[in-house]
Amino acid sequence: MEKRTLLAVLLTIVILFVFQVFLAPKQAPQEQQPTTSGTPTPESVEKAKPPASSPSPAAPAIPSPAYASVREAIGKARAVTVQTKSFTVTFSEMGGGITSVRLKNYKEKVGGATGKEVLENIGPDHAYLPVVSQDTGAGNINDLVEFVPDRDSFTVSDKSETIAFTGTLSNGSKIKKIYTFQPEGYTLGMKIQVEGAAAKTYADFAVISMKEKPTGIFKGPFVYDGNKLDQIDEVKKPIEAGQDYTFAGFDDGYFAFMWIPAPSQKAPLSILSGSEDVPVGRIALTGQETSGNLFFGPKKLEVLKQLNIGAQKIVDFGWFDVVAKPMLWGMNWANRVTHNYGIDIILLTILIKIIFHPLSVKSYKSMKEMQKLQPALAKLKEKYKDDKEKLNRELMDMYKQKHVNPLGGCLPMVIQIPVFFALYKVLMGAIEFRHAPFIWWINDLAAPEDLFSLSLAGFSLPLRLLPFIMGITMVIQQKMTPSGVDPMQQKMMMFMPVIFTFLFWGFPSGLVLYWLVNNVISIAQQYYINKKVS
Repeated sequence: MEKRTLLAVLLTIVILFVFQVFLAPKQAPQEQQPTTSGTPTPESVEKAKPPASSPSPAAPAIPSPAYASVREAIGKARAVTVQTKSFTVTFSEMGGGITSVRLKNYKEKVGGATGKEVLENIGPDHAYLPVVSQDTGAGNINDLVEFVPDRDSFTVSDKSETIAFTGTLSNGSKIKKIYTFQPEGYTLGMKIQVEGAAAKTYADFAVISMKEKPTGIFKGPFVYDGNKLDQIDEVKKPIEAGQDYTFAGFDDGYFAFMWIPAPSQKAPLSILSGSEDVPVGRIALTGQETSGNLFFGPKKLEVLKQLNIGAQKIVDFGWFDVVAKPMLWGMNWANRVTHNYGIDIILLTILIKIIFHPLSVKSYKSMKEMQKLQPALAKLKEKYKDDKEKLNRELMDMYKQKHVNPLGGCLPMVIQIPVFFALYKVLMGAIEFRHAPFIWWINDLAAPEDLFSLSLAGFSLPLRLLPFIMGITMVIQQKMTPSGVDPMQQKMMMFMPVIFTFLFWGFPSGLVLYWLVNNVISIAQQYYINKKVS
């Protein structure tokens, strides 16, 4: 194999190694499930509050209730639960806000019975969502205020239903939170009414922690102004988003939370740093009533499109979006028939190989021609070993005369790189692949396969079959591929299957499946071309 081809192969290995070390997300233990979740403590939110635009009249100090913490208060408060076909929402009388949202159609772990919790478990004190506060000179006066619901727990069946929580503050003002549920779907209406308040009132939302943020996958707050989606990677100081936005929220990879203000509302939004790497979305409530919708659900294109606000833009695959989106569309289309995303990945791989088959044939012929030229190339290298410039000119002349492209042999592998990264983005960002099974032991295409583990000296070594089979196919493919006569290059190429097997060990099983099927098809292609040429 020509040195340039070998260089391209080594470059591919380096790229995959960097991907494995820095881009592949760490897999959380599946046994761990979040407990009651919510937002950071109101005390931590208060510390992050930006200065008020203008001083407001001071209110009398609010006496503290007989609770040691927000956690204790919520733990002793009565919980009210509302169920729809899509999720179960739990409210607390303490604060009158949401403490849990569990999605019924998505589970915490593969094969589990517990619905996926959208609100992250952040810190020891699980406050309510949203946290309503006022600038009164006495700090956050809504920490431990009891909100009385107008009804008990219920299930939404065939028509929309509401529940209202009313809290009376010590300064005489009243805050009412009204939530409206639909029988199905992932949105619920929210209306906050403030009566008799002499100070500026805020509603704070904090849903996710950015502490364990996987590199290469966006996780954090976002704001959409009707034209551009602004994804905020880091919040070091307050970010003013203004009041002309269509929606804002938090992206958690596969799931998202969104605040969608009513079209008539002009509720200024700020993004604060909060504490413990928990970004806070702060809405300045306008007038006596602020209304809109809350979205708690999957980042699924068909679900987001139904909102009719451009929410599908949050399904973003970065640089590889132009490749990833058509791939996702194609696999979703095929899934209507197959009902198995593993089969869809195989079909995608076959389609890609068919499209690039002419290039593969051309590449193989180029490698064959390079193999024939090896004796002549060796003579040139020996003749001009002390004159590199002259050697390069002679080599280029020979390639031109023989109509050979020295880089032709590495083109198929180079083409695989953008497809590889695009598929990774789809697996890690498209909700369709989360917990998507293939066959037998492969029960999650978005995670490494979990056949069984070996315990050695206190360490657990996962044993995986797909990367091992993939390595074997690489050995077979290598035996069938024309190579140069340089023994050093041949020895280096012998280690490639071992290196690739190691690199793919921690990749999502869907990605390993793609590369494995690609190798099998390449073997069939080379067998066919070998017979045709011979």
